[in-house]
Amino acid sequence: MKLGLAGTSRLAFVISAAALAQSALAQTAAAPEAVTAAPADNNAIGDVVVTATRMGATALQSTPIAVNAVTGAQIADRGIRDAQDLKAYVPSLQVSDLNGYAQLFIRGVGSNTVYIGSDPSTTINLDGVYLARPLGYFNQFLDVERVEVLRGPQGTLYGRNSVGGTVNIISRTPSDTFEGQLQALYGTYNRYGMQGYVSGPLTESGIRASLAFDVSGHDAYRKNVSTGGDVEDNRSFGVRGQVLIPLGGNDTWTLRADYSRQAGALGGAIKLLRPDGNALDDSILGDFSKVSMNDPNRTVLKNYGFASDASFQLAPGLTLRSLTSYRGIDGSIVADADASSMAILADYVTPISQQQFSQEFTLNGHSRKLDYVLGAYYFQEVDREPQVVPILAAGISHVQQSRLYARAAAVFGQVEFHANDVISLVAGLRYTAERKHYQLGDYFTASTSTNPAIVRAAPVLSGIPGLPDPFTVDTVRRDHALTPKFGINIRPASNALVYLSATRGFKSGGFDYGANNAVDAAAGYGPEKLWSYEIGLKSDWFNRRLRVNLDAFYYDYTDLQVENFVRIGNSFGARTQNAATAHVKGVELELQGRPIAGLELFGNVAYLDARYARYDAAYVTAFGTFDAAGKRLNNAPRWSATFGGTYTQDLGNAGSAFVGVDAHVQSTVYFTPANDGVSGVTGYPEQQRDYGVLGARIGWNSADKLWKFTVSGSNLTDRQYVTGTAGYTAAIAGRPGRPREVIAQISRKF
Repeated sequence: MKLGLAGTSRLAFVISAAALAQSALAQTAAAPEAVTAAPADNNAIGDVVVTATRMGATALQSTPIAVNAVTGAQIADRGIRDAQDLKAYVPSLQVSDLNGYAQLFIRGVGSNTVYIGSDPSTTINLDGVYLARPLGYFNQFLDVERVEVLRGPQGTLYGRNSVGGTVNIISRTPSDTFEGQLQALYGTYNRYGMQGYVSGPLTESGIRASLAFDVSGHDAYRKNVSTGGDVEDNRSFGVRGQVLIPLGGNDTWTLRADYSRQAGALGGAIKLLRPDGNALDDSILGDFSKVSMNDPNRTVLKNYGFASDASFQLAPGLTLRSLTSYRGIDGSIVADADASSMAILADYVTPISQQQFSQEFTLNGHSRKLDYVLGAYYFQEVDREPQVVPILAAGISHVQQSRLYARAAAVFGQVEFHANDVISLVAGLRYTAERKHYQLGDYFTASTSTNPAIVRAAPVLSGIPGLPDPFTVDTVRRDHALTPKFGINIRPASNALVYLSATRGFKSGGFDYGANNAVDAAAGYGPEKLWSYEIGLKSDWFNRRLRVNLDAFYYDYTDLQVENFVRIGNSFGARTQNAATAHVKGVELELQGRPIAGLELFGNVAYLDARYARYDAAYVTAFGTFDAAGKRLNNAPRWSATFGGTYTQDLGNAGSAFVGVDAHVQSTVYFTPANDGVSGVTGYPEQQRDYGVLGARIGWNSADKLWKFTVSGSNLTDRQYVTGTAGYTAAIAGRPGRPREVIAQISRKF
């Protein structure tokens, strides 16, 4: 049998991974006292209970997948606001924001195709409910008990499209005793916030409820030197309520509802990275505190949802869960698409209207030899994101009236067989069937009004040289997939776990919002698929004073969906392609230690080799079509790491004081397949060179744990960097990272 280069590489990687597992097992067997012998002391590292496997609650260190858990206390202490701030604490996670549309990448797997007709490759679930639109990903964390980040494809047990990984946001369960908290904060850029929650029993029958709210905002991060319409301010409001109703025995019914509103010049690709020849614009290149745009930026997004979560214990060790949800997004986005003071492009996406419904049933069983979950899932969505792009320099406007109807259904199951106290075997399978009905009307008008309604009502242009003729699309595509999982879990000692797995990931195909003709728009693009081979070690040492988790993986990635910005005649847009194949290899190391009383240290390091294996029709505006084989994937730094620690000093009756610091560093990331450039041209600006950000915090807790005061800072060195780019025109623009911020917050529990 002959092995090609890819096969040889894969074989070498698997052999190396096997050697790693053998070494870990040998060390554990030779020195079991390091992980099992003495009982944990008062300085032992605690554990977090997670539900990541969907087969019941498990301790984080006993969960045989690569998963991170960020607790509600850590979210508060570190000033974590939303999914963007998780990046510093989760290995291999990259997060960017394109006009409010989230772009999440885990281990180089994600999608910058975020508009209507497409789906995210790395997903977010709120209390088990799949959020279909990336527009709903950047809500403020509110009443959160923990956030779980699952690294790697979750194709068997999670709702849809989790080919890169999944972020689970878990709300705080209503308590059986009355409790609450108020928190106020103030900081740089006039950042303000007031959050609070109250929780407890409503009746003597055991009905419990909770209510949480958030009112927060900040002034603009960037000064607009052109018009004075500064950008990246934000005003937000959110409320979440829950009612837990006992139904007798262990049966419960939880009702949830939430609403949030965000408004402001939230930004997007607003910072020019390359000269455009305009003296005003070019004068602020390199100064990330300033931008230069002639058109206003304004975003309003409303997210809301309702969920019914019922759990019934049918027999000892057998539980049925029904999760029903309805969610929606309304809003509008106005942006200066060319990010310059010249009248070239504007962008109006309004009115946005999205509604989704989902229903999931799961049956969980547990016995001495067997743990299993069986389930069925149904999802449907209606999404409308009409867009008007005034091409001011040409005196015309591009109009797209789009609507998507999507349905998905799946059945799934997974079983873990405990062969003995040391070894268990895992097998799972999901069958998914999806249908997307896409409608599009695409045309040009002679109006460049700032009122999208007037633009849409203007006479339609046809037969103009250089302009595509008007066209309509009314088409349906169907995708289906079998996504299995196989695994072996080995527990050689009570505080050690080795797991091996092979998992299939799948993301459905879609339609190209940026196509310039009916044929391409109707054809869309196909699904992307991924096989993941993974081996990991979770271990505690020295009476749980040292935690060492290690994970190695290999991805065989086919037909991945890649979006490139293009210019088509007088029109600007984006084109999505199925790149042929890619291979991803990586190793992630996580460390946590408590060497002395009061001191906790942590660190994570991720190495990632993510490259296109075959992609001979890559395209970017600057170079046209080229062969991207051997180029690195988007948002896939070779190295990334976070190191930090917290020291807490007991002050007796005066409470306790703490101080903490953490630093996140990463190597160069690329935002298009061109990487540094092609055809001998280098210095291509759609990338971010290696950089680091520093955070710190200092605070005090009262002796009764009721009062808390904290001062925290992020990006303390005010490092300038971008998290994404857009190359609609020759003057490429980027999405800046958040600047230096310092906030003071005080909270009172009751």
